[in-house]
Amino acid sequence: MKFRLTHAIVPCLFAVVFTMNLTAAEPAKKKSPIEGFWMWSFTNVDGSYVTPRVRFRTKDDELIGATRFRSGSETPVTNLTFQGSQVSFDVVRAHNGEEVLTHYAGKLSGDTIKGKVTAKANGEERSYDWIARRPIGVEGTWRVSVDFGGDYPIESRLTLKQDGEKISGKYKGRGAEVNIHKGRFRDGKIYFEVERAGREDGKSTNRYHGKLVSDELIGTVEMNRFRGEGRQTIDWDAVRAD
Repeated sequence: MKFRLTHAIVPCLFAVVFTMNLTAAEPAKKKSPIEGFWMWSFTNVDGSYVTPRVRFRTKDDELIGATRFRSGSETPVTNLTFQGSQVSFDVVRAHNGEEVLTHYAGKLSGDTIKGKVTAKANGEERSYDWIARRPIGVEGTWRVSVDFGGDYPIESRLTLKQDGEKISGKYKGRGAEVNIHKGRFRDGKIYFEVERAGREDGKSTNRYHGKLVSDELIGTVEMNRFRGEGRQTIDWDAVRAD
């Protein structure tokens, strides 16, 4: 039996295809300008100097955050709001068996948040100025993903130190940690090399090219093919992990 398109069916098919094209062309959701890492300095009453940090990100269409006062002390923020250029959130920490509530409120301007911090403890309330900034450069620890086209990317860890345009550090993947070579960061672009064991006791050099976009490193890596001869170029990206 032959099937013939009628004048009534053709417009319907066109509408379906047109709708599908519109859906495929929908732009990616724009990131909130507050997303990413922010750092500030603080001097305790005992004279110790710390650099707290907070990371904001979107999960399930909701803006969330987590802060770290010291290494290993990450705490979720609560009551987080961001409207216009105003941001505020609370952090509850335990100190000497008591819960301490700290309220952060500030105004976003470029890569800086300026405002006030109010802490309540032992029935007393203290307030001081708060200036948080995005990290400058690439120094720090990064969680690296390399996309080989499978179901899951291969993840590694990259720890960088920056001295002007020169960068050094270590790359850890699949249990092995090696030094990076020829590292540089200039005009927002990063380059470094990682040597790996190759076939027949030889060495293979992976060359990473990328750029810093907000709090992410995005680029490509040149490496030997795992199977077969020749080189391949694949995508990699990294997000701050510290």
